[in-house]
Amino acid sequence: MRLPTHGPHVFVDPAAITVDTAELDDDDGHHLTRALRRGEGDAVSVADGAGTVWQARIARTGPPVLVTLEQRYDVPAPDPPLWVVHALPTGRKLDEVVRRLCELGVDRVEPAVSARCENRPPSAKAAKARQRWRAVARAAAKQARRARPVEVAEVVAWPGSLAHHTAGAVLWEEAEHPLGATLGATVPVGRGAPVVLGIGPEGGLTAEEVQAAATPAATLGPTILRTETASVAAAAIALERLGRLG
Repeated sequence: MRLPTHGPHVFVDPAAITVDTAELDDDDGHHLTRALRRGEGDAVSVADGAGTVWQARIARTGPPVLVTLEQRYDVPAPDPPLWVVHALPTGRKLDEVVRRLCELGVDRVEPAVSARCENRPPSAKAAKARQRWRAVARAAAKQARRARPVEVAEVVAWPGSLAHHTAGAVLWEEAEHPLGATLGATVPVGRGAPVVLGIGPEGGLTAEEVQAAATPAATLGPTILRTETASVAAAAIALERLGRLG
């Protein structure tokens, strides 16, 4: 269900929220008042990133910009959440993956280093990349008017969360069963634990890596998709199966 708020959608730090007002950070305040030319009395949608959203209005153009919080909406967390463990692709392809998955409604993206990854950043660069991915996720969540931005985890070694959760699937070109049928067999009716999808890098996953996951292998069809295309297609299928898309 689309949030019943109107006006530009922004996120605020919970520490910047009082009973009925909130201060926007400098970037959002500048964007609202300069780029979008919004002024006092104009509507804005405010989210705290943890599930609470307010219809608000600009009370002061600042800086900092101050908004008055009006109608409050509490948005339940999706159950089950959808996670994607994505082996690191080359370059900055994961930026676009995070953006698209956030727009679709995925709840967590876990970057992973697998055997055939060409992209193996040292810890310092991995931390910097995570900051960039989180910024991309936040921007995408504003555009999509989400109550919560997608969570971007730290870079882990494959299989990451796939080793601990059985609901979901690992996308593999040699798998025999389609993703839709596989999800139908593994996602419990009672819900609860996350549904986890695994996506390999450009060179694909090894048989050993597929076996290391607790989830079964599945295919998206007879054609070989780019890794960034596969993640979006798989997430869309999973979200439809969970009743969150379509």
